[in-house]
Amino acid sequence: MNWNWNETSINLPYTFDNLKELLNNICKRENKFSQYEFAKWCDNLTMAFEDDEHDADDLNDKDELALCVARDIECQWDLYLINTYSDKVLQTLDLSQVALPQ
Repeated sequence: MNWNWNETSINLPYTFDNLKELLNNICKRENKFSQYEFAKWCDNLTMAFEDDEHDADDLNDKDELALCVARDIECQWDLYLINTYSDKVLQTLDLSQVALPQ
């Protein structure tokens, strides 16, 4: 399947271990990337999982949780944008400057 991948400045392979590393960086406030870049990276991770045609039944509990976290991050980002900004504002908004509320 050919996915429409998001371009992102986060140059890490799409693995669950890298998701954990990125989340640790965010929690320590050591991230050098925007929340928008992170949301796009999480979306790519879920697409990479689906592209590899993994079966969710074959995942161990830790990887299944990581996949759920990545999907939730990308979904929460989209929901926040849709519920916070009008369509008109979203068309011109610099998403790299948007941050989810604490």
